Amino acid sequence: MTLEAREVAWERGGRLVVDGVSLRPRPGETIGLLGPNGSGKSSLIRLLSGIARPTAGAVVLDDRPLAAVARREAARAIATVTQHADTAVDLMVRDIVALGRIPHRGAFGGDRRADDDAVAEALERTGLTAKAGESWHRLSGGERQRVHIARALAQRPRELLLDEPTNHLDIRHQLDLLRLVCDLPVTTVVALHDLNLAAMFCDSLLVLKHGGAVAAGTPAEVLTPELIAEVYEVSAAVSIDAATGRPQITFTPGEPGPAR
Repeated sequence: MTLEAREVAWERGGRLVVDGVSLRPRPGETIGLLGPNGSGKSSLIRLLSGIARPTAGAVVLDDRPLAAVARREAARAIATVTQHADTAVDLMVRDIVALGRIPHRGAFGGDRRADDDAVAEALERTGLTAKAGESWHRLSGGERQRVHIARALAQRPRELLLDEPTNHLDIRHQLDLLRLVCDLPVTTVVALHDLNLAAMFCDSLLVLKHGGAVAAGTPAEVLTPELIAEVYEVSAAVSIDAATGRPQITFTPGEPGPAR
């Protein structure tokens, strides 16, 4: 069983921002959400996380409506990393990562050793062990992003939702982060802007435009010059990397693709 969206729609401020989208990941799969700004990627992440509720359709966890699942139970299963997470409190990196263990604590606390092990592992996986005792406010934007990834990993979820996790990261850390995510034994839904990163790391893709799904399938099936022109309104050449069998996109100057 897994987290899925069934024909979900969400009207926000009188505008339909998600329009009848379905998403049914296979356990352990990494699904990339693609689309231009305003296409509904972040909104779909919010619906899947339970931060927002759909106005139609349903988000379900293990065949139960997510809205009917107890918050603590849902938090043990689903971890979310949003784009703009911040804190005004001057916490140490280790303390922020440890927040991921809150869903595992009962009325009498939790398993301290399990908490410490989960936090240490999350810090190591994200390359932050040496930063564990540093103040949040002294970190760069990229380091802060990795801290929030570490918090999500410390939660040890089954489902991981990431909204533009590579923002503020340099190329090395973009590659390291997505390689880490893809190697985790979890089901991941990740919103991305970079088509080549999506092609390189995702098992399947869902492309959104104006809140609706316009294409779904493997990167090779989805990332065609025609699709890129239709959705992004740019010209691109697509080749297949001989070593990986994955698409590679090269954007080309010239007339933009047709707006629809």
